[in-house]
Amino acid sequence: MILSARKLTLLCIIVAFSLLGIKPIFTYAAISNAVPIEVNKTYNGTLHEGKNEQDFYKFSLTSDGNVTLSMKQKAGVTWDVTILNNKGEIFESLETDNSELIEGNAAVQVGLPKGTYYIKVSPIPYDYSAYGQRYEFKVGFAASNNYEKEFNNSLATANAMNVNQSYKGTISDGNDQDIYKVTVPNDGNVTLSMKQKPGIRWYASIQTSSGKVMEELTTDDSELIDGYASKEVGLPKGTYYVQVSDDSYSENEPYEVQVGFIKSDNYEKEFNNSLTAANKMNLNQSYKGSINNSNDKDIYKVDLPSDGNFTLSMKQKAGVKWSVSILNSKSQDFDSFVTDDSELIEGYETMQVGLPKGSYYIAVEPDSYSEDEPYEIKTAFTASNNYEKEFNNTLTTANPISLNQLYKGTMSDSNDKDIYKIVVPNDGNVTLLMKQKAGAQWHAQLQNSNGYVYKDFITNGDELVSGNASVQTWLKKGTYYVVIENDSYTEDTPYEFITSMKSSALKASQIKVTNNKGKDDVIEVSGTAKADIVKVYNASSKGTLLASKTSTGPSVTLTTKQVGEKAGKVYVTVTQSGMSESDRVAAGFSGEQSNALSASQVKVTNNKGKDDVIAVSSIAKGDIVKVYNANSKGTLIASKTSTGTSVTLTAKQVGEKAGKVYVSITRSGMSESARTAISFAGEQSNALQSSQVKVVNNKGKADSVTVSKIAKGDIIKVYNASSKGTLLASKESGGTSTTLLIKQLGQKAGKVYVTTTNPGMTESTRTAVNYSAER
Repeated sequence: MILSARKLTLLCIIVAFSLLGIKPIFTYAAISNAVPIEVNKTYNGTLHEGKNEQDFYKFSLTSDGNVTLSMKQKAGVTWDVTILNNKGEIFESLETDNSELIEGNAAVQVGLPKGTYYIKVSPIPYDYSAYGQRYEFKVGFAASNNYEKEFNNSLATANAMNVNQSYKGTISDGNDQDIYKVTVPNDGNVTLSMKQKPGIRWYASIQTSSGKVMEELTTDDSELIDGYASKEVGLPKGTYYVQVSDDSYSENEPYEVQVGFIKSDNYEKEFNNSLTAANKMNLNQSYKGSINNSNDKDIYKVDLPSDGNFTLSMKQKAGVKWSVSILNSKSQDFDSFVTDDSELIEGYETMQVGLPKGSYYIAVEPDSYSEDEPYEIKTAFTASNNYEKEFNNTLTTANPISLNQLYKGTMSDSNDKDIYKIVVPNDGNVTLLMKQKAGAQWHAQLQNSNGYVYKDFITNGDELVSGNASVQTWLKKGTYYVVIENDSYTEDTPYEFITSMKSSALKASQIKVTNNKGKDDVIEVSGTAKADIVKVYNASSKGTLLASKTSTGPSVTLTTKQVGEKAGKVYVTVTQSGMSESDRVAAGFSGEQSNALSASQVKVTNNKGKDDVIAVSSIAKGDIVKVYNANSKGTLIASKTSTGTSVTLTAKQVGEKAGKVYVSITRSGMSESARTAISFAGEQSNALQSSQVKVVNNKGKADSVTVSKIAKGDIIKVYNASSKGTLLASKESGGTSTTLLIKQLGQKAGKVYVTTTNPGMTESTRTAVNYSAER
């Protein structure tokens, strides 16, 4: 087959474009016969004057996403390219640049939902440069739900937006606006952010369905700008709308916008600029917010469950000043402050105020450069009756206080005055004491209801000051007032003071201490009153509390496990109703009873003709040993202090006859032990005279030994030797003489040895008595 020249030329063109990957398209000038194309592929064509003056193409999107229309630019040629729907409504358009040195592509972006769309290529009016010039274009597509989808320029057609996701879009012209619908799932903090670009400004806002703007921003178009413009606002759960529009040179410039969200009850929720619209605030938590403009005001409501001290703090920031106030429901100002905006400032500005149980309001207002600056505010509360409660600047509104308790307060301004009412229960000395602080001077005074000042002082505000300022004055039983005023630089500086009255000390004669052994020790205190609190300590200061008891009458008895084994002192106080604890009074006590000696520790030697001896062993230096003649009372026979581990005592006579002595020991710091009974032998009996003994050596019958001039009960013994030997006979006398019979003394003459043992005494020495041989 031979091809015509025209067909051959056309074939060559088709082959050439195929090799280059570019598809030539033969188009028709109507949407109804638009040529189908595919996304993300390059196409070309040519416009001809008088015919094919505009070309139409048709493409389909299988999902929502971002469409990028790009057209290759050429010097001296201008094409007009638009994206349309089947109704001819324009989504986006571009004009190529015909500059002499132009190169590259002109491009526009638009988010579109799934569907069918059209591309129209045409010359611009009264410009014939596009005719006969081959054009090249491409429809790029990226599937995504995070692109703005036209048309979305009304609340009804708003694109759905998820929190914490970025969305991209473009403003097609100065009258275009893109609107997104966002659901805030819970109460919390919303951050509207928009990426910034040099030379371009977008306006963005977040608003309600009624068009009330909750927050807004305009991006910065500075030459070196980077990052994001952002605004924060606390919002309650609900549906809101984000509007993006042109502010300057933003037409057809891709933008990026995001709505960040953090779930929290601790963010300011607009609109809260009145007492009735105040945000609820919990105690002891931090809250964040921002002031939208110079006329904005954020108000929070806080409930105090009881009387106490309320602390309000605000984080400070260089270059920014906020004004913060504490109000009641009548908008009366309890206290206020303005944050510090110094260059190097950090930390928190804080104020404290004592308040009674109830509802209060915190107002945050701009002072200087605080518009759209995030702030952080926090509260703290300590339940207590010991804080000054505003308003208390007159005698009739004076805060009632108790003696001997610490109270705290603050001066809200230099003209403030805090007054406290105190009842003195008894005549006596009352002390007013106030803690001193560098840089602040308070004036404090004690007065009566007529304004008569008994005593006053001004605290020292020197740089290195420490301790307290105080005065003491004698007051009669009655009602008085403590008045505290500013003297110098005390505004919003916490102060603390105490009025005290000390109980009268006990007398030593009122206290009796019994130091028991093996059971609780007892402290008896007399002369007390009902409700007096008696305390017993082991030292004159600090130390350990041994016992405490509230008296129910004129005396009180306390017990403690142990005041001490050895003699010592306890220290006793009394605290009378409404007064502070008295000084401690020392009360002595004796030591516990020493442990008794055991009988094995004591040895008694009952000497004849010289002092008797009592030896005590296994004792300690300083122990006192006493020897008595009776188990109780009786006569002290001997007493001696040991200088070592044993001691020897002597006595003129413990007794001739066998008996007992009673020995005690008193160990160092303790009381005398019970007496231990120690038996002792009697003295040695007097030896018999030989004349008292008659020995008859019989033959053929028993020999006899007769002893006379003795006493009934004497025991007579007869031995065959002067020591040791054999006992020949023994007999107890029944009267003044006795006869002992012995079978055989010996046939020859010899000697016997006779002893006597008087009752209660030891055996006498042996007396030698001669006898003759048997006859």
